[in-house]
Amino acid sequence: MAIPRTFVFVDGENLVMRYQAMVAAGAKPKKNVIHIPDVFVWHQEITTWSCMDIGRVTYYTSTIGDQQRLFKLRSQIADTTFNYNYDPSDDVQPGLAQLLPKIFHKSSKSQKTRNVDINIVIDVMRAAHLDSASLLYILSGDGDYLPLVEEVGRHGKEIWMSAFSSGLNEQLCSSVDLFQGLDDFFFSHVPKP
Repeated sequence: MAIPRTFVFVDGENLVMRYQAMVAAGAKPKKNVIHIPDVFVWHQEITTWSCMDIGRVTYYTSTIGDQQRLFKLRSQIADTTFNYNYDPSDDVQPGLAQLLPKIFHKSSKSQKTRNVDINIVIDVMRAAHLDSASLLYILSGDGDYLPLVEEVGRHGKEIWMSAFSSGLNEQLCSSVDLFQGLDDFFFSHVPKP
């Protein structure tokens, strides 16, 4: 079986909002979670739970502040690395690469920008036309991506999704080739609803 060449697209706005909502509701984060309030959340298991040959992980988010703040956040996110090991044998060292941040400015803290969603759609559709990518992996529970998932499937690409249980549009789970929940990666305990 060939290891799928994978491009990963992270809706950071969705993930950080859902993560913070779960923490506020009593979920207990694992100590190795990387979190920048209102901007970024990450855990290494996102790229190591399955055998993937990851070409790139692009992290899309937005924030308030001046250009210096955006530059600092871009550097912090790019300093976050991800592991991947597309050879399941124990004698091969995993690969290591940095996240590719795409940060957009927004005018108020409570505002969610459309820039993140629009850029993810554009980049996923571009990747759907690449022969070098066989698997597209989107991290978001936002139901706005349902038409995108359907279109990517029509292009013959395999599509996986991951999301937190909080705010998850359940239709996403049955619209992709594989759905993987994120709760167990980020939390040691999630209270029952």
